[in-house]
Amino acid sequence: MASTAKHYNAHSAETYEEAYFYEPGAYMHYLVELVTQRMQLDNVNNSGKPRHILDIGGGTGNFASALIHNCPSSNFRVTVVEPFLEESKGADMAKSDRMSFVKAPAEIFLSHSHDNGDWRKQGSHQVLIKETIHHIDEKVRVGVLKGLYDDLKAFPCGNDITIPSILIITRPQVEIDYPLWDEARRVWKESQPSLEQLQQELQLAGFVDIQCTMERYHSQISLQRWQEMIKKRFWSTFANFSDEELEFGCEELARERPPDENGVIHFEDRLLFITGRKVDT
Repeated sequence: MASTAKHYNAHSAETYEEAYFYEPGAYMHYLVELVTQRMQLDNVNNSGKPRHILDIGGGTGNFASALIHNCPSSNFRVTVVEPFLEESKGADMAKSDRMSFVKAPAEIFLSHSHDNGDWRKQGSHQVLIKETIHHIDEKVRVGVLKGLYDDLKAFPCGNDITIPSILIITRPQVEIDYPLWDEARRVWKESQPSLEQLQQELQLAGFVDIQCTMERYHSQISLQRWQEMIKKRFWSTFANFSDEELEFGCEELARERPPDENGVIHFEDRLLFITGRKVDT
């Protein structure tokens, strides 16, 4: 059974970024619009200086690229900080001056040394942690958040606009609606921090004005494709299941959540959007 780290190191475009939640399409557009609104990416600052955003665990940069495409006239740039995946040919904005890549884990922010390159010395105005907060070890998560907090700089939007300093997008620990089986739900719950825990960790790191909303999206996908995604371990939930266990699990979920007459299963995707600010920013 492979470790989570090895699992993510072995990810490919086929098994991850072409999975339902990560491929271009209606769902991606929906998520890009939500992030644009929450981070207020379409607000233009009066200084004319670019806003700098860190995308922690941003993979190949496809989502960051989509944000940039969605706001062509907004003056922001994104640094994707990702330990395992390299720049993808699919991230067509990767070579522009609006996006750059740093191969590093989130734990780099445990160190207060800025000897990690110009990208760290310049600081950042906002942090995006999309669907990766649970991959940061609970023992160091507050320290990582504190390091990110310390590096944040104020961003002058003007007109009394206050932008959030951090946006964490994650899924609930319980009350999920994904077609899974009992053992997979148990693994999910054990590896996913609760909302209350994340809120407390943000407070301990120094963030204020912490707010959360749950966004719901009605999803549908063919049962066959969903099972194929699981067998390819598109989420870390499935990383340590054997092939035989995944085969059994796919049979179980099909019995629990049978498809409609077109072979399609329906479920609700639930995302927690957690924002916080740095004091006096």
